[in-house]
Amino acid sequence: ILQSLVGDNMSLSSVILDLDDGSIKQSLGSESFQPFPKNGVEAFQEWKPHLIYVEGGNTFWLQHCIEKGEWKPLLLDSIRGENAAVYMGKSAGAIVAGAAIDTATWKKWDDPSVVPGKEKYEDWSIVPGLNITGGSSVFPHMNDEWEELVCGKRKSHNNPVYTISDSEVLLVDGSKKSLSIV
Repeated sequence: ILQSLVGDNMSLSSVILDLDDGSIKQSLGSESFQPFPKNGVEAFQEWKPHLIYVEGGNTFWLQHCIEKGEWKPLLLDSIRGENAAVYMGKSAGAIVAGAAIDTATWKKWDDPSVVPGKEKYEDWSIVPGLNITGGSSVFPHMNDEWEELVCGKRKSHNNPVYTISDSEVLLVDGSKKSLSIV
């Protein structure tokens, strides 16, 4: 898909990084320009990605893996500055990009009991996210069903809240310091 966006004149390479154990799961593309990284730290520090896409899943487990693996500083370094990578987050990947991840507790879709020591929704009420959204939080899967819930929660929430539908992703361009929902 990405190749179709940039055309045939640009070579693309990608890897899938498992934030749980720091391993590289899949490498796609050409190594002619630069060899594929052997692990997650190498992916961020030496490979210097242009795009970081964080998919959905259980928000609490994703946040736990970011904390356990100490990925936050590497992610933040990669998406800030003149040659910053673009961050794209879908579902849980959008929530963890926000100022706080408590919006994951609103629908009660994700199970917090997968994280030892934080088994209850209340345990996640003040957990910060990456905060690359200018101080806002993110509520994914927005549709008419959640309108009343989100409206009520926004009134007492400490941060502004962006909503994104199932067909949208949160996009943060660190080099331009811009945020979009696409």
